[in-house]
Amino acid sequence: MFEAAIVLLYGLVAVAAMAVTLLEGWANHDGLTLHRLAGLFACLLWPLTLLVFILHGCITRLTRLSRPMA
Repeated sequence: MFEAAIVLLYGLVAVAAMAVTLLEGWANHDGLTLHRLAGLFACLLWPLTLLVFILHGCITRLTRLSRPMA
């Protein structure tokens, strides 16, 4: 259940970012350029990098707490 909620949240954030990118291109009458396609691809990846940083912080905090005091 928790994993499904995380995947849903990730998908919603990615879709919202992609929608903003597509609307920006539509408003500028640019169409699908190479830069816009790269931006759409980045919309799928940036939440993943945020997740990596959050997990890294959690793991670092847990390993610090589990070390014996010197």
